Amino acid sequence: MLLLTAEEMRALDRRTIDGGRATGAELMRRAGHGVVACLERRYGSLLGYRALVLCGTGNNGGDGFVVAARLKERGCTVVAVVCGDATRIAGDAAGARDAAVAAGITPRTATTEAALGDIVRGFDAWDLGLDALLGTGARGMPEGAIAAGVQALRELDEAGTRVIAIDVPTGVDSDTGAIARRAVRADLTVTFGAPKRGHLLYPGRAFTGELEVVDIGLVVPAAGDAIGRVRLANAQSMTALVPRRDPRAHKGTAGRVLVVGGSRGLTGAVALAARAASRAGAGYVQVAVPAGVHDVLAAKLTEQMPVACGAAGAATFGADAFDAIAAHFPHVDCVAIGPGLSRDPAAAELARRVIAAATCPVVIDADGLNALGAPDGAIGAGTYVLTPHVGEAARLTGLAAGAIEAARIDAPRDWAKRWNAVVVLKGAPTVTAAADGRAVVNPTGNAGMATAGMGDVLTGAVAALVAQGLGTFEAAMLAVHAHGLAGDLVAAGHGALGLVAGDVCEALPRALATLERGPLVDTGPA
Repeated sequence: MLLLTAEEMRALDRRTIDGGRATGAELMRRAGHGVVACLERRYGSLLGYRALVLCGTGNNGGDGFVVAARLKERGCTVVAVVCGDATRIAGDAAGARDAAVAAGITPRTATTEAALGDIVRGFDAWDLGLDALLGTGARGMPEGAIAAGVQALRELDEAGTRVIAIDVPTGVDSDTGAIARRAVRADLTVTFGAPKRGHLLYPGRAFTGELEVVDIGLVVPAAGDAIGRVRLANAQSMTALVPRRDPRAHKGTAGRVLVVGGSRGLTGAVALAARAASRAGAGYVQVAVPAGVHDVLAAKLTEQMPVACGAAGAATFGADAFDAIAAHFPHVDCVAIGPGLSRDPAAAELARRVIAAATCPVVIDADGLNALGAPDGAIGAGTYVLTPHVGEAARLTGLAAGAIEAARIDAPRDWAKRWNAVVVLKGAPTVTAAADGRAVVNPTGNAGMATAGMGDVLTGAVAALVAQGLGTFEAAMLAVHAHGLAGDLVAAGHGALGLVAGDVCEALPRALATLERGPLVDTGPA
């Protein structure tokens, strides 16, 4: 599913209209009718509902007029209010207003908070409050009558009214997710054509509520188009990626993974990564660990096989472990390195040698990333997936954490190109980027996953999917989505508080099975 900026949305609107696919008025009509259809799907018959529709003077206000007229057709009591100078309404928005008038709606005008308050108090309660004040192109702080509309919707929300944002909640930047001091907090946002970045990026995501996308018939970008390089992962697209195992498969053909890591006190990380690789479908998982912690891993792991590397009794890797690790390269499909590795200088040097010498794709996480330092160019001649959280990304790039969060989608795209690797920037939301500029933003996962070991589970899942034959970009995006979905399944069953990485690891098969079955309904344009 596309994930658009405001400018990209305007470009698709123009292409659709200029190409004769629809007029601006027709797109506005489809959008407004789509909003009402969403409300009926969620809330059932709207007969007798009391709906307050707050409209700005631009095209978002025009969408609101279409919604108001459609709601009246459905038996609602509708009050439409223009928040601002009604003489400024022009073009398609004016046509929508005139159509609403013809349908029996007399828009009222409020230019001050007091005037709007008088209108809102016309009923003791409202069932629906609709935000059609400002659209995706709005920036900065709502002012004047628009600010009064925002405040009115905030108060209605606090009073128990369902608040529905049309396209984007007013006060939320549709590109960055930044919020103004006063912003609409919606229960539901209905957007058009495709979700916008600000719907997924915090803090805007918290103000969006649930998100629905209405297909209004926009032109679909062609392959290779600059628009469409960033997408939202949805169940429909992920279903196509889930590996289907040949009925004649055996453990050697179902994907062979080598996990490299572990040290004294950090054996849990490498054990989680190894278990996750198995739970994500790898048929044969070996774990290269320092000889001094081999017995600990042998006690922790059952299906995965620890391999002692390096000097007897050594609790961390040294240079002498390289040959034992490298001997496995011809026999595995993917190497995962970093979980529990430690920041010992000798272990870091070993990690750099393994990364450079591996003859199969390498997934790099945790102290494997720290071993890379701050790379200026390509990581190496191989094929790599890097999975940093914000702190690790800051060490890799020298950027402050705040600067990384402010560019959560585009920063990993730049790094992927610079390092010639797939980059998974973990967080809320996680973004997976390829060296060719493509990126996928992931919507699954929850705050209960903010616990130790979650990244290790993701590392193992990525490695397993690469080992089963997916490309590194596809494997990474599917692993991220399934990892988050596994967390959501656990949280739905047992609650988010107390959720641990091992729970997510054990839920990976259920998450992948859920995706393999596919969505029950079409989840929107791919």
